[in-house]
Formats: sequence, structure tokens, C-alpha cells
Amino acid sequence: MISMKNMISMIFICASSILSAQAGINTQTPKATLDITAKKEVLTIDGLLPPRLTLAELTEKGNTLYGMDQDGTILYITNVSGGDRLSQREYIESKGLYIFDAEAAGNQGRWMCLFCYGVL
Repeated sequence: MISMKNMISMIFICASSILSAQAGINTQTPKATLDITAKKEVLTIDGLLPPRLTLAELTEKGNTLYGMDQDGTILYITNVSGGDRLSQREYIESKGLYIFDAEAAGNQGRWMCLFCYGVL
């Protein structure tokens, strides 16, 4: 049987996880949903690395894994020498940063270039 003290503790733990709507990295006071504060040390490398895949690796995932729930997903394509440019990958022509637009191509979705190298 659960004691009243344990029950109250569980309620507070659950409530605190629900009330915590913001997360911070290197900060105790996040100013947005995700707030990443740079470290100021000279020898610390700062930045954000998105998930990195080759076109071949993205091709292996197929054409149905990414859908409406992944609208806005960001990937960095590191190499386009393998894989294919069919369906959702139609516009991947060079390495770079891509965002998934789930509503493109009649809601089939397409990876669209945010910042790509070698695209004229």
C-alpha cells in the first residue's frame, strides 16, 4: 500500500515535469523552448550539430518514414555520391543543410535546401 507521503511525492514529481516547458543547455534560466548558451572559454568549441547523413543513408530510409509529424525536420547531408534523388529526395543536389517540407508535392513531402554548397 502506498503511503500518503509517497503519494504526495509522486504528485510533485509528475507536476514538476509537466510544468517544466523550457530546457536549457549551459543555462539555468532558458529564454525559449530550447536555449543553448555558448561557453565563453577560449578553447571550447561552440555550435550546434544537426543530424548528419549521406544521401545513400537517407535513401535507405525510404519514402514513407518522414511525414506530417516530421514537418520542419532539419538534416545535414554530408555526401551525395550514393543513393538516389527520387520522391522526397528529388531536390537534394549537393551537401548542405536541408529541411523537410511535409506539405510539398501533394503532401508526399520533400527535402528542401536551407543552405547548400555547389547549387547554382
